[in-house]
Amino acid sequence: MSIPSAEEQVAFLARVQRLLDEGVFVSTYELALLMALLDLAVQRGDDSGEPMRVPLDAIAERVIGYYWRQVVPYAPAPGRGVPTVLAQNSGGPAAILAHVRQLREQSGGSLALARRDAPRWAATVREVRRVLRVMPLWKLQVVGGAPLEFLYPHRLAGEAVELLPGVAWNLRRFHGLVQGLVEAAWVRQVRRIRENQVLLGETADLGEFLFGSERASLADYRPVLREVQSGACFYCRRPLHATGEVDHFIPWSRYPVDLPHNFVLAHAQCNRDKRDFLGDLWHLEHWVERNTAQGDLLARAFEGLHVVHDLTASRHVARWSYAQAEQAGARVWLREDELRPLAPSWRALLPA
Repeated sequence: MSIPSAEEQVAFLARVQRLLDEGVFVSTYELALLMALLDLAVQRGDDSGEPMRVPLDAIAERVIGYYWRQVVPYAPAPGRGVPTVLAQNSGGPAAILAHVRQLREQSGGSLALARRDAPRWAATVREVRRVLRVMPLWKLQVVGGAPLEFLYPHRLAGEAVELLPGVAWNLRRFHGLVQGLVEAAWVRQVRRIRENQVLLGETADLGEFLFGSERASLADYRPVLREVQSGACFYCRRPLHATGEVDHFIPWSRYPVDLPHNFVLAHAQCNRDKRDFLGDLWHLEHWVERNTAQGDLLARAFEGLHVVHDLTASRHVARWSYAQAEQAGARVWLREDELRPLAPSWRALLPA
């Protein structure tokens, strides 16, 4: 293993900050690329510190997902115009947005349905990949007119980029911090584009519009969760007499992405007691067993709800979250206000 030293970790974060502060981007494509590398490091990487190969198709699919929400017209404050899709390129029309918007219209706004339409999905991925190869892959790591190749070399490894040693480890270790930096830079970039300035004014909700999750639909998961949990609260195992609350087993604060296999149904009090803690091994084992034993039923239900689901990605995120907690010496939640140290046996429940 080649884990970055403390000095190397600080240097990595300083380079990321420099990239975002001094990089000359005419579009948000470079930021979407960096966000994709960040998320794929969590969902597909490990903590070995070794180089990581990231397929261009996987990057393109993530980029489509980021822009899926952003191609919806933005509703400005009264007097600032009509709802309009925000510009993401100061140099003219943004090709990626056009491809994503067309796919969204063809699929009725459902990303899950879009992915099921194999020919159209493959065609859109191919077009987004082509745009990424033309410029963003090579412009992301340019500062002051000079290359700053600290993420990956400026050459492809087949149809993939290869993250340099320690990069995936750093992206996983500092996911929340880097995500916040990239989102802030993305908001600034969108605000700087002249076509958006009258529309946006000084609105404070731009970040929520660009990156917020459409979480109002979580109630749709209640019926299937109640069924797979036999009408019991996921945490205390006692009957759910009320509707129950849909909770993120891996807390939203740790990984703010709605992964359907991460949802559980719980008593409101249990949900409040757990707060943003990871669950103790008793809960983790229950989550793993539920997703394994009820995998087919959950998959059918998620397909019926037209939501994207990936159990492997959910397990990777869970493993990453528990590894981060272990490194930090964090405690995990058992019940009410009872917290415990995280036992190392969690790794047996989430093997690499």
